[in-house]
Amino acid sequence: MKSWYLGFEMSTTRTWMMSGLFAAIALVGCGDKGSTPEPSTPAPTPSTSGDATLTSGKISIDGSTTVYPIISILAEDFKKENAGVDLVVNKAGTGSGFKKFMEGDLDIATASRAIKDEEIKALEEKGIDFIELPVAYDGLSVIVNSGNTWAKNVTVDDLKKAWMKGSAVKTWDQINPSFPKDPITFLGPTDNHGTFEYFTEAINGKKNEIREYQPNQEYTAIVTAVKGDKNAMAFVGYNYYIENKSDVTALTVGGVAPTETTIADGTYTPLSRPLFIYVNKKSLDRPEVKKFVEFALGEAGNTAVKDASYVQLPQDVRDAIKAHFEAAESGTKMKDFKPGQKLTEVYGKK
Repeated sequence: MKSWYLGFEMSTTRTWMMSGLFAAIALVGCGDKGSTPEPSTPAPTPSTSGDATLTSGKISIDGSTTVYPIISILAEDFKKENAGVDLVVNKAGTGSGFKKFMEGDLDIATASRAIKDEEIKALEEKGIDFIELPVAYDGLSVIVNSGNTWAKNVTVDDLKKAWMKGSAVKTWDQINPSFPKDPITFLGPTDNHGTFEYFTEAINGKKNEIREYQPNQEYTAIVTAVKGDKNAMAFVGYNYYIENKSDVTALTVGGVAPTETTIADGTYTPLSRPLFIYVNKKSLDRPEVKKFVEFALGEAGNTAVKDASYVQLPQDVRDAIKAHFEAAESGTKMKDFKPGQKLTEVYGKK
């Protein structure tokens, strides 16, 4: 891993990113749950707006480690056209990002799960209005070491038996009698991640309830651990599997593998999910923030999703989300969303 220092201290980035992509961008990453970026300060008013190049301004973004690769690519592309805008992109985790968003310290919070009722209430109490915008699809991938030749497919019930709170499963044969009696090393993200919350709800039926396992704040560390342990099993975002597929294998769930097609059409259920950005509506009064969000919802955003190895939203969904943003519709449309549900069933509807 390398850390780049370009005006602001950047976090450890994915190995597929080249340093040249980030010249003159301030991308600050938090690897530890306890560390946080400096709060954003009021941004100066840009000297130009609209389609013109912006020569000043500041945008503060923090939240999901899963969404971070998409946003960092977007930031780099946006800076090419608007070199005067200071962009601070962080990856403290979905939960930490929402906490900063509630305090008014962020223009945009990134999230790998929908906003919670208690988070909405906290924002209302602070007088912070927001717009919720899905930007991509992800398929949580259950990964094992490439040397694991026995576990190819599991059912949702198998996963629940292994990962539920208080699970007595310790060896592979306790999941399936045809598997060896070797001990399983259970790995996954910390409870600060939206991925943790989504997985526990989708598999165990209740958010935040899970067996004892080895948690880690950084997905790259989780993948590295799986690479080095023949008996390891972990759950991570789709791109962390795709970017390491030569060293790890993703189990099929109910006979369905995580692919762009199965994630987009919802057949990889219940582990297909949308990824989000949440925008402070007041921040949209600043031209640089509005322009960045429009940039993210355009073709640049769609390209960034692909480049980050996530799954692009269908055109009809993208059109509906863009219309949702242009109408400045506040609040969430995801209140009744269930794991595995298609995004087309909740967006584009009044």
